Amino acid sequence: MDRTDSLIEQFRALPAESDQKRELVATMGDMLADRPDHPVVVPFLTSVTADAEEYDLARVEATKALRLRPPADAGSRLRAGQALLAVLRGPDEDLVRQYAAMALGPYADDPEVHEVLAAAVMDDFDRLVRDNALAALNEAGPSDKRIEVLHRLSEDAALGHEAVRILAAWGLEPAA
Repeated sequence: MDRTDSLIEQFRALPAESDQKRELVATMGDMLADRPDHPVVVPFLTSVTADAEEYDLARVEATKALRLRPPADAGSRLRAGQALLAVLRGPDEDLVRQYAAMALGPYADDPEVHEVLAAAVMDDFDRLVRDNALAALNEAGPSDKRIEVLHRLSEDAALGHEAVRILAAWGLEPAA
């Protein structure tokens, strides 16, 4: 049994709310620095992210790892993005939804991810989800669709100022 299998086995043996689960997920996320498309770690992190029954702080760590080290492999990247989308769309704990929104930045070129981020930034009921969706759009960088969302958002009482700031950082003016 290699180290990765051992860590996953330890994770699965822990009680549901054990903070060691969070630590193990963070350790596995760090493994992606040396091997970004690790064939066991990426699917594991994706499954932890998607599992609404899993310990919330372990899920937060998994979303952070998928954000900081998104898979390069197209299939793994699609599955990771879909897991993050499911969290953002779902009735999950607000903290997990907030981190999922932030984690979607590297996946924003996927049209479905863009649409979900745009909807979240414009009218999610959780202000921190909106803030994190905006940060994800900013992290993704300029595109015609993201610029359009920021132009619409520039009129928003809560996030308009930040949308204008991002547009300016991208060398653009807010919509007239």
